[in-house]
Amino acid sequence: MSINPSGRRFFRSGGKFRVLILLAATLSIFSGCALFDSPPFSKQEVHWADREILFRDIAHHPESLQGQHVILGGKILNITRKGMVSTIIVKEYPLGKELHPDTGKPSMGIFEIVTDEFLPADRYKPGHKLEVIGTVIGPTDLRTAGGRVDRVPVIRGKHLHAQAPAPPPMPMDMMDPGFMDPGFMYPGMMMPGFF
Repeated sequence: MSINPSGRRFFRSGGKFRVLILLAATLSIFSGCALFDSPPFSKQEVHWADREILFRDIAHHPESLQGQHVILGGKILNITRKGMVSTIIVKEYPLGKELHPDTGKPSMGIFEIVTDEFLPADRYKPGHKLEVIGTVIGPTDLRTAGGRVDRVPVIRGKHLHAQAPAPPPMPMDMMDPGFMDPGFMYPGMMMPGFF
């Protein structure tokens, strides 16, 4: 048994316990990101689709797969809203285990989504990741930026999920070093160049 500077007894076994608690808390903070990476769809929605049908199958045989229910994902390239109907052009990326597009893997092409769901503008915009469960309704001709016409598959979106917007920036008064009152700071907290 030893005594710490404040005069309280400090048991070595208690110290190990505190270290384990601290380690567990640190790990939970760093792994916390995984908690927010939950699947975009419910199990019931996922069971509605045929997970065996991949994008490459749809891209090569859109006519023969018409009416099939599929799950796809990617990054939004363009979105057009006309009345109640939205058209989304998506660069496909393979889906990971939690059904999120893995942009670290190569894309197999482009597809189009047609939906009458309400699409919030802060989520559904170019550059955001998107997942869709829908029905293959055939191919369409899409004119690329270079003027070339490509035949791409079209999905009638039933369930859509898009990346959440980034959190708003901190208010400027909280970022101002003068916001921190030096009266509340102890000497070890002083940072060079702050005052």
